[in-house]
Amino acid sequence: MFRACVLIYLLYGVALSTEKQVELSRVAHGYALSQAHMLPLLSLREEATRNLRNYATVLTKRLTQVKLATKQLEDLVTSKPSSDTVATFKQTREFYVDLRKWLNFLKEKHGYKEIAQLQSLRHIMPTKIDYDEALYGMHRLQSTYRLDPAEMSVGLLKGRQNRCKKFNAVDCLMVGSVHYLNEDFQDAERWFQLALEKYHRDPNSKQFDIFGWSEDFILKLLIKAAQSSGRFKAALEYAEQALAIDRSHSFWQQQIPRLKNLSLTPETPKPEKISKHLFKPACRVEYPVKKYLRCHLLFSSPFLQLAPIKVEELNLDPPINIYHNLIHNEEIVLIKALSNPHLRRSTIYTSSDQLIEDFSNFRTSKSMRFKDSAHKLIKNLNQRVMDVTGLSVVESEDLQISNYGIGGHFSEHQDSVPSTDSKKYWISGNRIITALYYLSDVELGGETVFPFLDLRVPTQKGSLLVWYNLLLNGTSDWRAAHISCPVLMGDKWKP
Repeated sequence: MFRACVLIYLLYGVALSTEKQVELSRVAHGYALSQAHMLPLLSLREEATRNLRNYATVLTKRLTQVKLATKQLEDLVTSKPSSDTVATFKQTREFYVDLRKWLNFLKEKHGYKEIAQLQSLRHIMPTKIDYDEALYGMHRLQSTYRLDPAEMSVGLLKGRQNRCKKFNAVDCLMVGSVHYLNEDFQDAERWFQLALEKYHRDPNSKQFDIFGWSEDFILKLLIKAAQSSGRFKAALEYAEQALAIDRSHSFWQQQIPRLKNLSLTPETPKPEKISKHLFKPACRVEYPVKKYLRCHLLFSSPFLQLAPIKVEELNLDPPINIYHNLIHNEEIVLIKALSNPHLRRSTIYTSSDQLIEDFSNFRTSKSMRFKDSAHKLIKNLNQRVMDVTGLSVVESEDLQISNYGIGGHFSEHQDSVPSTDSKKYWISGNRIITALYYLSDVELGGETVFPFLDLRVPTQKGSLLVWYNLLLNGTSDWRAAHISCPVLMGDKWKP
């Protein structure tokens, strides 16, 4: 097992601890946490591509010049010996003058300008934390929705084709590595199988060998994954396949006898690892339709007498309603534009009531808060909340805007403080209701799920979702615990 882990660590690297990541938050851009903040990667790709093209042009020109030198020396080698003084002078001159000039030319540093320019882009390139979060986002999507690796690799998600480039061998290797580290060995093996298949089909597969991701390396990973899951016969087949490619490799000669012995023992495949997170099973369950609920118009205030709001009941106890067409598209565009420059890594409360940036994969998004006086639109949105709930927002929390990225989610949690012993309770009080404006539709995933109420609420652009977090006696209602499911396809925005 130790050797297997070392091999995977070389491929992927070990994720930093939460404490260490908090210290290094300044080197994480959070690209994977927000669709809105992935745009710099597009300009980075264009700049890096242009830079590499320039580098290739410089080296191509240099190679052309080196070929001229080679041709000149070849002419000297192929020329017949001669006592002609002119020919002797010519050879002497070429070796003394020309060859010295060529040697000086070869010592010159070509392409260093382009390398320096590419190096200058490092500060906006994804860091290790960004890369880890992107990888775990992919793992979260597959493990939550039980997606097939082969379908994921071509952008087919739950029967819907996503417009994206297909995974190559290295993409599959990297996703497989995070499954291995999470001890999802069968999924890791399937990803490594895909990597091998794509390696064989890729006409440019030799480019992967430059980085050490050769066919030999992929087969080693397959052996480790199959062996770790208790599939010794499959591991033996991979080793024999590798030996057929390179019979002189001592590694395979050592592995095959050992795997043959293991394959004689009865195989006991390890059972599927049970997720410790409630959001994974809750987000893939199909909940029954509650037929006793109704839709109606709301006339509860003088303003609503003139412009009633469409209300859809989702649950009666505790009350959960969704109010339709409460924010218009022009307002949505404006609030996204106002919030986008201020989005930062979302925060969570620790057990000691400290508010910290979340590097724990519990809440994977970026967010910001608007002061009530920040813009007239914010006041209008708060007024609509008061109209539909009849509650004052004078002492409410500032309006929060969130945007989600790769597999963006928020694990099971409550919006109220369960205990009055909490410092947060005495500082800010308790949250009576939660009001969420949906600023976008999400094609797949991204629902708000109440697992203890058998309720799934899809995102509905322009609507306001409202629920109560407290019982009549003011204590926290555990039934209001909810989940923001991982975003599978689309761009999710919500306050």
